[in-house]
Amino acid sequence: MKRSFSQRVKLDLCNITIKNNCCRRSFLYGYMFASRVFSREAIEMRADSPDTNRCLRALMDDVFGIVCEDGPKLTVKIPSELDRIFGELGENAHNTLNKDAFGCELCRQVFLRGAFVECGTVNAPGRSYHLEFIAPSDGRAEQIAELIAEFGMTPGIVDRPASNSTGVYFKGSEAVEDVLQIIGAQKAAFELMNAKILRELRGNANRCANCDAANISKTVDAAQSQIEAIGRMLASGAEDVPAELLETAKVRIENPNATLAELAALHDPPLTKSGVKHRLDRILKYAN
Repeated sequence: MKRSFSQRVKLDLCNITIKNNCCRRSFLYGYMFASRVFSREAIEMRADSPDTNRCLRALMDDVFGIVCEDGPKLTVKIPSELDRIFGELGENAHNTLNKDAFGCELCRQVFLRGAFVECGTVNAPGRSYHLEFIAPSDGRAEQIAELIAEFGMTPGIVDRPASNSTGVYFKGSEAVEDVLQIIGAQKAAFELMNAKILRELRGNANRCANCDAANISKTVDAAQSQIEAIGRMLASGAEDVPAELLETAKVRIENPNATLAELAALHDPPLTKSGVKHRLDRILKYAN
């Protein structure tokens, strides 16, 4: 069965290696906080794919030493196991987001990553820009929104009475791309940027069609080829792409009409024109 864009994003997020134990705990905390059953009496985490299920089971064993029974959902009801979890997260962690459970600066982002994997949804490239955390209650939705606001974001909040939930949502390409990057979904953010820039490039090409603009058309064609190559490169696995190529890829897709000289100046530190051309050539080879 073909995965939806949201499912692919969640799979990518589950496949990110989490190095710090405090961050692994924060991922689970975010997932639990976004779950419908998260109380002092029971915790129930539903996984919408076998990959997510395996990820959660491995983390529960690694972080809390709890081996969950096989099945589509992970359930914790044994009092001693619940005591262990709430002993680390805080006695009232199910009602109030306990930031004292975060052990490092990355924990906030990984908490949001876990919450998104449990309750998030994002529209595929080519559709309207919309990303949403569908929280199980008003209180948890407001606390998720407040945490995201710490990154300079301004989410909207909407009641979803049909599902007895509350949505924390973002609209607009920049907001959706920023949230994806906050939670670690860089590949998905690049896909959305790529789709947006390709639409703009095609629009530029159409506007040039009725004028004597051969050089402009040539520049647009070259940029479109580069951006399509970036999309293929990222689809093959962004985690394997060298950091310098990802930097140039981001600069290119954010500045589709820029010349080589302009692209070179936009790097930090600035590159030479030949340096940018060399990186773009490597991207083309990487994608083929």
